[in-house]
Amino acid sequence: MLKSPFESSVQVVPLGILSLEPVLEQISPGEDCFLLESGLDVAGTGLWDIWGFDPISSFEIAANENPRELEDRPLKKFDHWFRQWEVEQAPLQLSGETVPFTGGAVGWLSYELLDDFYGMNTREISSTANIAWLDELPRLNFSLHDEIYVRFASTGEAWFLHRNREGWKDRMEFRFSSAVVSQPNSETPSMVASSFSESEYLESVREIQKRIGQGDVYEVNLARGFLVEGCPEPKDLHARWRQAQPVPYGALLQSSTHAVVSASPEQFLRRRNKHICTRPIKGTVPRTGDLLKDERAGAQLLANEKERAELAMIIDLERNDLGRICKPGSVEVTAVADVEAYSTVLHTVATIEGVLQGNPGPGEILEATFPGGSITGAPKRAAMQVIRELEPWPRSVYTGSIGWLSPNGDLEFNIAIRSAIVAAGQALIPFGGAITWDSDPESESREIGHKGRAILGTLGLDTGVDPEKNLESLPG
Repeated sequence: MLKSPFESSVQVVPLGILSLEPVLEQISPGEDCFLLESGLDVAGTGLWDIWGFDPISSFEIAANENPRELEDRPLKKFDHWFRQWEVEQAPLQLSGETVPFTGGAVGWLSYELLDDFYGMNTREISSTANIAWLDELPRLNFSLHDEIYVRFASTGEAWFLHRNREGWKDRMEFRFSSAVVSQPNSETPSMVASSFSESEYLESVREIQKRIGQGDVYEVNLARGFLVEGCPEPKDLHARWRQAQPVPYGALLQSSTHAVVSASPEQFLRRRNKHICTRPIKGTVPRTGDLLKDERAGAQLLANEKERAELAMIIDLERNDLGRICKPGSVEVTAVADVEAYSTVLHTVATIEGVLQGNPGPGEILEATFPGGSITGAPKRAAMQVIRELEPWPRSVYTGSIGWLSPNGDLEFNIAIRSAIVAAGQALIPFGGAITWDSDPESESREIGHKGRAILGTLGLDTGVDPEKNLESLPG
């Protein structure tokens, strides 16, 4: 086996107080890099900003690669790649806190990653829009970094972490010697296509309700994709979104062929040693900023039987998923429904935790849990089949996951809602929500517009929804 680049102990170079604006300015178009930004700390999920350039290796599962052709497990190759650089690490403390990630793999997984594993039928894109590039993007894409920058979000203190690879000082100094002067995009962003017409979306909602009535499913998350042309550079898109919606799991991942931008509030998986956790969101109301009004809205959210029933279904689903990889009896619900405040909304969040059985690799963990139940519905496999039948376009990174993987197996991934995949001069930006028996189709359509208002509004695009109307929605 090759020597892991992480066997050397991590070296720490203090950088003082640093803002993220200069970091974004340093990113060149098409440069391989990442930024995982925690613009909001909720329940300890947003303590650190992490970014890096100059990856030393990469791993992807191509669009035409069929995981079912592997001998026994669809993500066996991913685990094999991880085992090549797996190594135990001593914890690193900075600013009195343990740094969760000191180098390793950073990347994303598309929603369709395990379609073959789940036996989904092959999707044919049913659209006149020119989006064939969606089917050519990887299903999974990770880059390996032995040098990264970390920043304690609350104070701005930053450090460069490296392992004495030749030239580290030159690479570090280059990043702080000059900024890239970007040429502004002269195009005005425009909405060029939607995966559903209004009538098609309403009909799909009614079809889901028919399936629920037949007992096929209990709940299905239906997504509507929007195709945008004239989109800003990915770093500029991220800059706009970070201002509009600070979140714990903001992300910018860029390569020479595509980029991913995300403003997600939701944690999918968090592993530390043997402990694993998931925090699904189900339930949303607007936040006014008035303390008393927000308290009343939170109380109403907890009292809403429809919202609580949906959250309970997802809790059961996630308990079952974690049970596949955890010690018997170790999976427990440690928070049934916490109301958490974000910049513009209040969310209901559950916490399910467990203790891992043995030492499963990241691929094995993902096979048991991916995609997250909060963005599929229940039962998961049946809901995914309905999604496949009804949604005309692939979701790609939307409702997949973005995150990091350490050499010791620790990991943290978001649910990639409020996310865009940018390629070929276009951006796919979907939004979705849970459809139940009690759903009103027209209200669900308005919900999509509400969700897109802040995100698409940063591009000057109007969703046509009155911002004064209540947001009766679920995150997506």
